[in-house]
Amino acid sequence: MKFNKERFANFAKYDLAINRVFYRNLALVTLVGTIGIAMVGFSARYTLWNNLQIDGVMTNDPSMQGNPFSPDYNSMTMTASYILSFLIIMMMIFAGCWAHNLRNKQGRITELTLPATNWEKYLWHTGLMLVGGFAVCLLSLLVADGLNALLTLIVYGSEGGVASLTGAIGDIFNLTFVKNAMFPQVTINGEVGIMDGPNETALALLNAIRFLIVSGCIAEVFIYLFGNAVKYKYNIIFTYIALQILGAVCVILFFVALAVFADNVDHISMDPNAGETLIRDMTVGFYILGSLALILTAVCGWKSYHLYTKAQITSSLNK
Repeated sequence: MKFNKERFANFAKYDLAINRVFYRNLALVTLVGTIGIAMVGFSARYTLWNNLQIDGVMTNDPSMQGNPFSPDYNSMTMTASYILSFLIIMMMIFAGCWAHNLRNKQGRITELTLPATNWEKYLWHTGLMLVGGFAVCLLSLLVADGLNALLTLIVYGSEGGVASLTGAIGDIFNLTFVKNAMFPQVTINGEVGIMDGPNETALALLNAIRFLIVSGCIAEVFIYLFGNAVKYKYNIIFTYIALQILGAVCVILFFVALAVFADNVDHISMDPNAGETLIRDMTVGFYILGSLALILTAVCGWKSYHLYTKAQITSSLNK
């Protein structure tokens, strides 16, 4: 059967009516968790700022006057990294709950007999949990960021500006700190200046790392999507265990490859352009890994749909 908008809308309304408490609770956990991490981070930064005030650091160091974020920028970034980790975990949970209607026998009977095609049902479930889940995570981040900014203005005032948690997360994804470490300020003839332009090879490596991080996160979310298609109950736990085992195997293979590479260091070091060649090889390798992650994403999405169309009332994995 072809896609029918009215039938799709009716199925969506039914699902939202039946599972509104479940969806609400997931959204509340995301919102409260994000705000909680932001408030704990703000408390830590306030404690650090207050201690610096007591020690007289804020008044003795001109670079810190009027800017409460200068001495604790690392704390701000740490808070943003915790929030980012939490939101990624929540996206995995969202993906691992897309087929929650099938978790018991009665739910499977109801789901499989509803007047909608498998594609319409699958599209609604995955769209709600992935697109909707991402929207909830983004909204939670913005609310937490707004509260952080409000408390900052109340406690510190506007003299030092308002640091953004969203901006800090953007810096993490953009590898700002890695880029600053690769292209630092240098002193030339007693004056501070910037190096004569970034190394294009190094920038390509940064882009490759960024591509791998984003594609890897997307692939991991879709692995949880596939895990829920395989098993309807406790699937998040089983998927996590499987990923840990796979990760351990990858770490072992990495160290084996590293040992092989170490055996050839003498040969490689004879090449005057060995460093740049190595960076280029790493760039190609990261792009290949990122591309494989995207392929894995597509396979997990397709296989999840295929398993959904084959869902039965009772099976060996789902009784």
